[in-house]
Amino acid sequence: MGTIWQALDLDLERPVALKLMSDTYASDRVARERFAREARAAARLGSETDHVVRIMDFGVDAGTPYIVMELLHGEELEARLLRRGTLTVQEVAAFLPQIACALRKAHAIRLVHRDIKPANLFISSQDEEERIKLLDLGIVKELGRPGISTSGKLLGTLWYMSPEQLDGRSLLDHRTDLWSLGLVMYRALCGQLPFQGRTLGEHLMLLSMGRVPRISEVAPGLPVELDGFFERALERDPALRFQTVEELARTFAALATGSRRPPPPVAEARGEPMRAPLDADVPTASIAATRPASAEATRVTLS
Repeated sequence: MGTIWQALDLDLERPVALKLMSDTYASDRVARERFAREARAAARLGSETDHVVRIMDFGVDAGTPYIVMELLHGEELEARLLRRGTLTVQEVAAFLPQIACALRKAHAIRLVHRDIKPANLFISSQDEEERIKLLDLGIVKELGRPGISTSGKLLGTLWYMSPEQLDGRSLLDHRTDLWSLGLVMYRALCGQLPFQGRTLGEHLMLLSMGRVPRISEVAPGLPVELDGFFERALERDPALRFQTVEELARTFAALATGSRRPPPPVAEARGEPMRAPLDADVPTASIAATRPASAEATRVTLS
């Protein structure tokens, strides 16, 4: 939907990342609203946690929407997995609380990301420490408010979508993010996804008929206790999954330290889930035309 440039803010004399909407989408009402929603959601979350990319400015210049963000140094989790193949249980246990912090803050203000995947988890290197940053809130859903009409299109990345996203249910909630996070963890630990059809139809069939392959059998070096964890994390019925990201993270942390086995899947949902229609129309956001901060820019080539 856009290109990202490395730029220099001449007023504040600091490097920034500048995201410009592509001319192809700039005249599309839905695309513009999604771009604006990404900026608003990231700015809102950025004030709550350091684990979301920080927004510095947003506006429209000469008809082109733009977002000014902090410039991150490091790599996406996707790049690390492509380079290394897998992470250790201890590495996942170190990253998970940071991801959980970002999602906990999002879910607390009734935001569902809907596109959790390795490419949207950035491993930022700061002061010789690694910090996870959640990226790309362009299809975030605010529960209890109407969404943006997409004419029945799937929103998200196929392989990481929850069953309720894929079958087009009109109601979904924060537990769709927990499914996707479970898939990210599964792949990070064993190097492959539990379900990956070559087509949408084949993928849906695998989801509806296949069991979650035991991760200890896919990667024999992993503890068998993780089998039960992923059976719970990847339950097709949201009511049988972990019900909060805190519960998911706490259970994995206990397994990583060898203190206990995961609890059995719950028989019923605990508490009333947050629900809202997925794809209703909203008016186009009103965005004042402003000029970005003075900047010199260098385009960054993205894969």
